[in-house]
Amino acid sequence: MPPRPEVLAQLARLLTDEGLREADDAAVQVAVNQKFWSLVEGLLGEAAVSDDVNDRASAEAYLESRVAFLGDVLTEEQRTLLHETLMRGVESW
Repeated sequence: MPPRPEVLAQLARLLTDEGLREADDAAVQVAVNQKFWSLVEGLLGEAAVSDDVNDRASAEAYLESRVAFLGDVLTEEQRTLLHETLMRGVESW
């Protein structure tokens, strides 16, 4: 499990909400629901510029690792929806 401060820092950056650095899980989950598409776009953007991503399979692996990294502060429903949405986002890669 990644250290919680690192997870919160990543979510704060992706959701442009510095308050998330000190938030509890419930507040993080609300923020993810409110800014879900910002999170999706941010993660897809990271994959697009990553040196580790050069095709669809590597994009999927990269994004799966990002969901796993962030997953401990998300609900199961959020993890599933995020994963499914990201995988649909790379279908055309």
